[in-house]
Amino acid sequence: MPLQRSLTQLFRKSNIMPASGWRAFFAPFNIELASQTAETNVGPTILDLMNSGPITDSALPTGWRDLGWLKDVTPTPGTKIGQVRSGFHGIVRAQYKGEITETIEFKMREITRTSLKISTGSDVFNLLDAPGPVTTVGPVSASGGFAADMASYDPDAVAGPTVTLSVSASGALFAQDDYIVVDVDYNPADFGLVGSNGTPLFENSATDTEYIRKTSDFVAKIASVNGADLILAEKLVGGGSGPNSPGSQYTVPPAGSKVQKIKGFASREGGSFIMDWSGLFLLDTLDGAQFAWYYPHLSTMQFRGLPTWAIENIGTTDLAGYELDAVMNALAFDDPIDGHPVVCYRAFYPRGRKQLIAI
Repeated sequence: MPLQRSLTQLFRKSNIMPASGWRAFFAPFNIELASQTAETNVGPTILDLMNSGPITDSALPTGWRDLGWLKDVTPTPGTKIGQVRSGFHGIVRAQYKGEITETIEFKMREITRTSLKISTGSDVFNLLDAPGPVTTVGPVSASGGFAADMASYDPDAVAGPTVTLSVSASGALFAQDDYIVVDVDYNPADFGLVGSNGTPLFENSATDTEYIRKTSDFVAKIASVNGADLILAEKLVGGGSGPNSPGSQYTVPPAGSKVQKIKGFASREGGSFIMDWSGLFLLDTLDGAQFAWYYPHLSTMQFRGLPTWAIENIGTTDLAGYELDAVMNALAFDDPIDGHPVVCYRAFYPRGRKQLIAI
């Protein structure tokens, strides 16, 4: 009789998963469409785990944005198991799932406008490049600079994603490395969920015609300027809100948009509403396998602030890095395939289905 495997077999190294680390990708959640129905499968940016997986992060599906490297990715399932007891001794006869919930905490090493909005859970204001006098009305109440009319936007142009201005001479107002926002004027009569990203707004609470551009997600950096063409460093990824369309179709600025320069971003601690997203977390292993955690509906639960971490700098004083620490709550999604309520999908793509990248 041969010896037991527990006494003779070494680790099956092909099944061990050494990996590079987690990376996050987020997409808009259509809050306007979701608010008009009780079905929780309406609103997310859907990720097709069959046709799109394994996920190639250099060619993401429409609407998804790369948030960079993560640290300390910690999902915490909170699903509770209920018990059915019967008989004189109260013996457990059956079990069932009660509350279904999960939270995920992570730290974002790369700080961007989108990561700031996701971690804080509040509106992020685009700080327009305001040339006028300093205002004493409010911290983000000043008027921005000249707003150039947009003629068209081509996310797949050969030269790169391109915003074409209506007037060729307007291109001279912009330069390489400028940050811009592309969106429409705000109509003070509008309230509720305004703009393509569904910013919540109470009636008669805003009168600033630049309000939508100040809160718009259609933000990018200019790579080069060619006459009336502003060639962007990356595609505009924003929107997500609309009454009749899934979020993935609201990823281009609407007709009638204007282009303004911005100099930075501001997050507000407070406000009345919480931002919602669809989230994807990827872990690629050295042998080509991939884990993909897909959350159809995520909502910011807690912002833990700006923790520091040491950056080794041999021979001199060490530097300190800063990261955004966020906790998000996974909300319900009714899977259309069978109607079961879920909060997360964890996909595994074995090695051999993705080409190993030389390092």
